[in-house]
Amino acid sequence: MDSPSSPVADDPRLGACAYLIHMLLQRAEQCQPGLLDSLLGGVSADRDAVRAQGAAPAGVDAIFAETLRMLELASAQLKAAGKSG
Repeated sequence: MDSPSSPVADDPRLGACAYLIHMLLQRAEQCQPGLLDSLLGGVSADRDAVRAQGAAPAGVDAIFAETLRMLELASAQLKAAGKSG
């Protein structure tokens, strides 16, 4: 079964940006513990505020979803590394 192609896989520049942001988020969390949780809370609050205003422009929900996914992934990987190391 073929999986749909990812925009990151199709464009190395997007992949490089996602990788760099991921590394920067993890480094920032190490220097300032709690930053990722704060960012997660802020993004969730912004998403909820946009939804409360009514219909958002096309693609806005997907942007919030991807932002939250990236933050959650960075956080989960740091927590897993902390448990194993």
